[in-house]
Amino acid sequence: DIDRDVMQNIIMKSLESGKEAAVMTLAERLRSEGWQEGRQEGRQEGRQEGMAEGQALGRHAVLQRQIAKRFGLDILDIRVQERLRAATTDQLDLWAERILEAQSIDDVFRD
Repeated sequence: DIDRDVMQNIIMKSLESGKEAAVMTLAERLRSEGWQEGRQEGRQEGRQEGMAEGQALGRHAVLQRQIAKRFGLDILDIRVQERLRAATTDQLDLWAERILEAQSIDDVFRD
């Protein structure tokens, strides 16, 4: 944890004349490489989060259509929609399996 100005003074004092530009170029290159790595990691994380969100939304939409078809459109009241929106991916998968044998909407969402 050395102060930037202190580090710069140490480097400048230990360098031969005319080498300052090379050190600054190296520092700029390292900074640029770090920025590029951070940007690439951010993009990758964004893609992964986007894919996970897209999959959850897809599961949500499929389950919503299944419920509507199985139990009628009127069953999709705001409480059911909120429950679907707040569900985890695992919950959505479980409910999608349960709907195959459920006799009522309560059977789908039972704990």
